[in-house]
Amino acid sequence: MKNRPYAARGLAVALCLLIQTTLVTTSHAVTIEAGDRAPLFDAQTLEGKQFSLKEHLGKKVILLNFWSVFCRDCISRIEALNKMNDLFSQRDFELVGIAGDPPTDRMLSQVKRYAAKMHYDVILDPELEVFDSYGVEIIPFAVLVDRDGTVVVAIQSLEPDPLKKISEAIDRLTKE
Repeated sequence: MKNRPYAARGLAVALCLLIQTTLVTTSHAVTIEAGDRAPLFDAQTLEGKQFSLKEHLGKKVILLNFWSVFCRDCISRIEALNKMNDLFSQRDFELVGIAGDPPTDRMLSQVKRYAAKMHYDVILDPELEVFDSYGVEIIPFAVLVDRDGTVVVAIQSLEPDPLKKISEAIDRLTKE
């Protein structure tokens, strides 16, 4: 009976991994790449504001950061993304977090807890519609969209130093 807590913990870890795999796996989407047109979408932020990618085109450079509360790498990047957002926020730049978490009360509570630490808007995408339209298969996943709606950078967490690459692109695009 002493092993019971370990078995329950193991089951919980396995369940979390299964949920995370389900969140980031798409069956029909193609991962978006640099040079592609960014799929347009409308969504509501956690604060109740409407976000329309189409309305931002021609005005701002947009970084879409796909994440989940189950993703440790995603959570560990919050501070670095805050710094990036603070650095470029005065230069026609907007960062939007897109959370692909189930719409349960518990998950919404977790998303809000992490979103409270973010210096940028967060959209909840429980049906993974935006995730699917961008072909997100691995998180964290970030897509930088220029003012014309073209994807400049599409980067998965597996790439070395992804935030540096994104920052350099934002710097170049917001000076234009």
